[in-house]
Amino acid sequence: MIFIATTMFTAGLGATSSALWGVFADFPLLLLALLGNLVVIPLLGWGLAELLGLPTASFIALVLVASSPCGPFGAKLAMVRNGDVVAGAAMQVLLAAIGSLTFGPTVNGILTAAKVGGGVSLDVAALVRTVAILRLVPFGVGLLLRHKAPRAARSRHPTAIMVST
Repeated sequence: MIFIATTMFTAGLGATSSALWGVFADFPLLLLALLGNLVVIPLLGWGLAELLGLPTASFIALVLVASSPCGPFGAKLAMVRNGDVVAGAAMQVLLAAIGSLTFGPTVNGILTAAKVGGGVSLDVAALVRTVAILRLVPFGVGLLLRHKAPRAARSRHPTAIMVST
């Protein structure tokens, strides 16, 4: 939990509003990220579970993991590899926000179609709350600090990177 929150805070400290909106304005990038994470990967997880003939518990676990868009590592991998941290964090925030809403119906649809997991129950409200607390709020606080006090944000950014790592 600390890793996720500090990584998102750090990404927010390093982001500018204009760079963030530039990422969201890149429609092909958005479309590919949404399609890949919300459709393709869940279907690949289902297909792999079917192909391997997994027992029910493992089948459900693989579908749950595959249907969870944007794990907490997107922004951190961009930081470590000197990539586009703003794009990584923006996609992570977007996918976390949308994915927390689509996760339940996606998993339910796959498990129903596969005739597996009749007794599985998902607490979507808890999922949305967790995403907000661990990803959206820290990123927003970092972004707000960067916007309101850019010198303070820049001076704290290297320390925040070390803590998140």
